[in-house]
Amino acid sequence: MSPQQKVLLTEGFEALGPERVTRGLQASGHSWRDCFLALATARQLEQYPRREHFVSTLFDVPVRVVNAVVRAWDHDEQAFRALVAEWLELNRAAVTTGAVVGA
Repeated sequence: MSPQQKVLLTEGFEALGPERVTRGLQASGHSWRDCFLALATARQLEQYPRREHFVSTLFDVPVRVVNAVVRAWDHDEQAFRALVAEWLELNRAAVTTGAVVGA
């Protein structure tokens, strides 16, 4: 994973926040129904045809950040999970394992 990819992914993680990133790690699939972003957003994506634009608007990040997250999850899940673990370790204080209300 290149340094530029890591920067984009980190920007995405920061926009999502620790709770959503943690929830996204429960993902096991690679479709918009069961991918990292689907679970991170509590499956809000299902009702939108242009999901990457919805996520971009929802979290106020460029579409390229959303696409970087999707691409990394789809093509290098192991490295993606390692980067998430590293990011969460640095942001551990904000992580909760319970349900997030209003997320």
